[in-house]
Amino acid sequence: MSTLHWLALSKVKGLSGVRARRLLEHFGSIEALWQVDPQALASLTGLPSESFAPLHQALDEASQEIESLHREGIAVITPDDEQYPVLLRDLRDAPSVLYVRGSLETRDQYAVAIVGSRLADPGHHEQKMAWTRQLAQTLAEWGLTIVSGLAHGVDSWAHSGALDARDGRTIAVLGCGLRRVYPKQNRALADRIVACGALLSELEPNAGTCGQFLMMRDRLIAALSQAVIVIEAGDPSGSLDTARHALRLKRRVLAVPGSPGTEKLIAEGVERFDPDRADVDALAWSILEL
Repeated sequence: MSTLHWLALSKVKGLSGVRARRLLEHFGSIEALWQVDPQALASLTGLPSESFAPLHQALDEASQEIESLHREGIAVITPDDEQYPVLLRDLRDAPSVLYVRGSLETRDQYAVAIVGSRLADPGHHEQKMAWTRQLAQTLAEWGLTIVSGLAHGVDSWAHSGALDARDGRTIAVLGCGLRRVYPKQNRALADRIVACGALLSELEPNAGTCGQFLMMRDRLIAALSQAVIVIEAGDPSGSLDTARHALRLKRRVLAVPGSPGTEKLIAEGVERFDPDRADVDALAWSILEL
């Protein structure tokens, strides 16, 4: 039953993951919230009591929604589920609900995020694409799950490289709902990922994409990974934002020199990851030792 309750609670406007966790810690279980006066819920969250009035109706709607999503191959995963990624629990604002197409496995906790610009350096585009794909493939062949954001450029190369590996797994974190894969040109790639990993989103399935949602997913990419490799980044950029989240979570961050964002990270003390001298096998082994 807790899945229904988490999904219904996620419909409360303005209720962040931090506020939801506060309620859970106070009342002991998600189901207990349905026995509490809306005024008490409001006082603990700072939201209007009217926000919690439709909770019982939301429970019925959640049941219908889960059935509909199940028919589409979309699972709803909550913090009470074993499939909920253990690394995401490090986030203070961890999502109360995850929508997943594909599968999440225990071994996905041994993951590396590979992120970078959508429009990679045109002077070295082919070279950078080939190296990124090979990097992802090698790490995946070591048994590491490759995490990225399904965007054009580096993200797509990383996912594709993981899929080239034997038994390779990859997770794409979307900045939109699972019914609206973005960018549209990557729908075929998304289908391949579902067969060998997962598409994941904290947003309602019909949600479109926007800058805010794309920035929100950066923290999920960072949290899902033991290490983040930044291939190329502007300053500012989503890739740089992902690295910042990773550093706050005390994840390992590596940056490939040659772009404004990665040079800034290296100057700040982030580990330099030079394609000409990188020991990818040693990197993989060090992450698996974790």
